[in-house]
Amino acid sequence: MLIIDPHVHVGHDTTWDSNRTEDEIIMKMNEVGIEAAIVQPAQFVTFDDYCNCHNRIHDFHLKHPHRIFGMFSLNPHYDEDLYRKEAHRCVDKLGFVAMKLTPLTHIMSGSVRRSRLAFEVARELNVPLMIHQGTGLPWSSAITFYDLIKEFSDVSIVLAHCGTYENEEEDIFVAKKCENVFLELSVRTPNMQNIKYFAQEIGSHRMMFASDSPDEMAHVKWEIENCGLSEKEITDILGQTAKKVFKLGGKIELE
Repeated sequence: MLIIDPHVHVGHDTTWDSNRTEDEIIMKMNEVGIEAAIVQPAQFVTFDDYCNCHNRIHDFHLKHPHRIFGMFSLNPHYDEDLYRKEAHRCVDKLGFVAMKLTPLTHIMSGSVRRSRLAFEVARELNVPLMIHQGTGLPWSSAITFYDLIKEFSDVSIVLAHCGTYENEEEDIFVAKKCENVFLELSVRTPNMQNIKYFAQEIGSHRMMFASDSPDEMAHVKWEIENCGLSEKEITDILGQTAKKVFKLGGKIELE
């Protein structure tokens, strides 16, 4: 069964003071049986730090071209020309498959004018936009992005962590209203009952496994496999939804 993890960080995180390495990621992927992962930068402060980490992710991809793919992350408060230039470099030259908006560290709700820039760039580059949810309220609230998500209905939006436990109903509401929205299951407590609930509410074809960290890979996989879903639903969540959303068909070594 194909397993894709679309949310893994690398680097020393200035928000959480954690540090994830390439060896740690690939070793845990092998242990858990994850065929492919989409790797994004940890939380940084400066533009240069993000650019350097994008280069690091590209090098990781070159070592594992059919297993490791890139997702760039940039703060829309940076200079707009620099933001667009780096975004295009990541996708056009480095081959990244997605982009990330992290309201928690970017101080960016949907009502902030600059938040529109991320949606515009996602449309320009034709890549999915992942938006961090939950921790960091009120910035990390799907409702504040609702109008933009509706307006940019041609952009696939992945709401990270399904809003976490405190905010999951909000993410379900937005997903029901906007068919371009998908939910990923990383960093959630409690989880198993909620996973089944999400599948009932929006369907497994709009849900995806994710870890956020190598430490979380095994237990999120176990919860998905043991929460009472059908084999088809499990197959969707573990890999098929992410394969479709991030356009990884033909790029993964083991399918």
